[in-house]
Amino acid sequence: MAADLTDELQLLLVEDNPGDARLIRHHLRSDTSDAFIAPSVTHVETLDAALERLETTTFDLVLLDLGLADSRGIETLERLNDRIGEDDDVSPLPVVVLTGLTDDETALEAIQQGAQDYLLKDHLEAKLLERAVRYALERHRQERILERQNERLERFASIVSHDLRNPLQVAQGRLTHVDPGDTAEHLDEAVDALDRMEELVDDLLDLARDGRDIDATESVDVADTARSAWSNVEAPASTLGVDVAGTATADAGRLTQLFENLFRNAVEHADDRSSVGVTVGALDDGFYVADDGPGIPESERDDVFEAGYTTNEDGTGFGLDIVREIVDAHGWSISITESETGGARFEITGLSPDDC
Repeated sequence: MAADLTDELQLLLVEDNPGDARLIRHHLRSDTSDAFIAPSVTHVETLDAALERLETTTFDLVLLDLGLADSRGIETLERLNDRIGEDDDVSPLPVVVLTGLTDDETALEAIQQGAQDYLLKDHLEAKLLERAVRYALERHRQERILERQNERLERFASIVSHDLRNPLQVAQGRLTHVDPGDTAEHLDEAVDALDRMEELVDDLLDLARDGRDIDATESVDVADTARSAWSNVEAPASTLGVDVAGTATADAGRLTQLFENLFRNAVEHADDRSSVGVTVGALDDGFYVADDGPGIPESERDDVFEAGYTTNEDGTGFGLDIVREIVDAHGWSISITESETGGARFEITGLSPDDC
């Protein structure tokens, strides 16, 4: 999730010159900056030390000197990018390059390698540094938004080319067999195929809408939202238990849809579709939705959030993908485990300490 300039920023300063490090810290002090509150700066002197810190600590931005004792030049940035790219535990983050060399070619190469800015230490001033940090964070946020949009476009292209084409071909094939006086068998099959296309289109529209970043949030009562969502799910013989109190800072409509999709997933995958028990409960930093159905094998838990993945022949495979999009848009996390009754339990965490 993009850093909020109203919160304390976590910066990693990689600089082997003590004097330069002190100067940079001074420029980032609260009494010299009106762009953000004084950040927390972790200072290391080598690239290896920086790579180790990235594995254990979450940072918002890296200030990287290209002339270190254990790495020099553009290779320093390349090694940092390689580690970030290959380690799933290290989130992508913006990098502002610092150097004592006036070299336009190196500056251009650094930008091409993904650096958000390139600053000369000999000309470093407080306003220049704070502007570079602020702009780097915003550019990085916009890049992440664009990446997510491109990922959704790729999924849409795959869905349109495959999932929508299949029922369309079924409908077309059935209708070619319809002659005057024929029974309604082929027409029924065609109608079923068109109904499935309608479901796919509806889910695609939901996915497009709910993949967007959250623009406005409010304090939403979690229990009331869960009960309201349950009323929108066709499961007359099933039951909902709500054991959660408090609120969540969320988009009310999207939180409702999150619950609806989790509830429908429980109902559609139950051993006996006529009856399933669903529970919404509290966690230290969030809530969970559990059911008493057959559960999700551990080997499949990473796959269920992929668009189009389903073990239900009548499902579209988009419900949990939409859930993940909503969770990501709020900056939360979601994981799957086994419920107390052996069913599936979806845990949504990372909510604000003031929530739930």
